[in-house]
Amino acid sequence: MLFGTATVKLNGDTAPAWDALSTKVRETATGQRLADEEALRKEGRGGTHTDALLRLFDAKSEDDVRVTLYRDNAAWCPYCQKVWLLLEEKKIPFKVSKINMRSYGDKPTWFTNLVPGGFLPVIELDGKVITESLVIMQLLDTTFADQGPPMVPPADTKERQLAQELLQLERQLFGAWCSLTFQPGKGIFDSNERGFLETLRKVDDALLATDGPWFLGGSDPSLVDLQYISHVERMIASVLYWKGLKLRNTGDFPGLDKWLKAFEERPSYLATKSDYYTHVRDIPPQYGNGFGVKEADAFAAAIAGKDGSWWQMPYSEEKLASHTIEPLAPLQLSGEDAARHEAAYKLTSNFKAVSRFAARGAGTPGGWSGPGKAELADPYAKPNEEYIEPVDACLRHVANALIDGSDAAEATAKADLKGIDANGKLADCLVYLRDRVGVPRDMGQAAAVALRSHLNWAIGLM
Repeated sequence: MLFGTATVKLNGDTAPAWDALSTKVRETATGQRLADEEALRKEGRGGTHTDALLRLFDAKSEDDVRVTLYRDNAAWCPYCQKVWLLLEEKKIPFKVSKINMRSYGDKPTWFTNLVPGGFLPVIELDGKVITESLVIMQLLDTTFADQGPPMVPPADTKERQLAQELLQLERQLFGAWCSLTFQPGKGIFDSNERGFLETLRKVDDALLATDGPWFLGGSDPSLVDLQYISHVERMIASVLYWKGLKLRNTGDFPGLDKWLKAFEERPSYLATKSDYYTHVRDIPPQYGNGFGVKEADAFAAAIAGKDGSWWQMPYSEEKLASHTIEPLAPLQLSGEDAARHEAAYKLTSNFKAVSRFAARGAGTPGGWSGPGKAELADPYAKPNEEYIEPVDACLRHVANALIDGSDAAEATAKADLKGIDANGKLADCLVYLRDRVGVPRDMGQAAAVALRSHLNWAIGLM
C-alpha cells in the first residue's frame, strides 16, 4: 500500500503517531526536566531561556514588574542580547515582547507607532520608552542600583575612567572587524587583518591586566564585559568563516580565552548564545555580506555542516566536545541522549507548524530577497500543500530516531522512505528545515546539531 499525496508516495507509514512520540519523549529524564522548566517559565520563574516572556526573580507578581524588554524574536540582535544579559545578571524583574527584525519581515504597525524607526532593543520603564542599548543598560544599572551586582563604576573614579576607555576600545575593535569582514581580502595577513589583530591584542592586554577574567576585575561581569561579549561572539564565528582566522584556544589571546571560558560558565550567558552557523546567517542581513578568502573554505564548510562530519551521523557528544572548529562548553554537554531528546521534545511540541514550514522547501517563494533581508527568511513563502503529509511522516521518523536512536529506528524508516523522492523535492523540504534551525531561538546548540544530523540521516535514507 502507498501512503502520501499524488506527488510523493511513501512505501508505507510505520512511524509512530505524534501523540505516542510526545508521550515517549516526555517520559525521558530530559523530557520531564523540559516540561518542568516550561511550567516554571509560565510562572515567571526558572532559569534564563529565550522562550521566557516573564522574569520575576524576587518580585511577588507581574504587577511589581516595572520593565518591559522589546527584543528580536530570532535572538539575532547583538544589542538586544547585551540588554537581556544585564537584566538577567542583575536579576531585574522584566517582561518580554518579541518583535521581528526588519530582515525577517515587516514590523507591526503598533510597534513602529510606539518606536518611530522601529529599532531594537527598546525598554519601557515605568511606562517610558527608552532606546539605544548602552543608554538602556546605564539607566537600568542606576535605577536598580540595589538589585544585583553594580554594572558601572562610580563617577569620578579610576575604574570609571578605565571603563570609558575600554568602551572606546570596543568601538575600535568593532570598526576593525567591519573593515576586515565586509571588505574583499587579499588573503591571510592583509592590512585589514593586521589592523583587527592589533586591536584585539590591545583588548587581550586589557583582560590580562586584571586578576580575574573580567575587564574591571571582581567576581561578576560589568557593563563593559556585556558591551563586548555579543559582538566578540559574532566576530569569532565570522572571521573564521570568511577569513579563516581562528581566535579561540590558539594560545595567541590568553586573556580572551579566559574571559570567554568565564562567560561560558554562566548559564545566563549560554542561554543567549548562538552557534557559529546561526551567526554567519544572521550577520549579512544586519551588516552586509562578508567577503571570503580561499584560506577559509575548509572552515566555512565545517561551520555550515558541509564537511561530512559536523551535521552527519553518527551523532555523539564526543564529537561535539572534541570538534576542532566549535567545541561545546562543558555546561552545554549534558549527555548525548539529553541533546537528542531536547530536539525531539521541541519537534513534537510544534509538529504541525514545523511540517507546514518545511513544506515551503517544495513551495512558492514569497519574494523576500535583497539587501537587508535575511537569505533564509521568507515570511511570505507558501508551502506546497501536497508535501505536508509526506514531510510529516519523515519528521515522525526523525523524532523516533532522536528518541530511541537511529540504529533502532533505521529499519522501519528505510522501509518507508527508500526510493520515494525521485524529483528530490521531499529532500528539499528537509534541507529547508535543517538550514533554518537557529540557536538559541529553536533549541540549544547540542540539540540543534542532533536535529540537523538526524534530518540528514532521513535525507540519506531517501
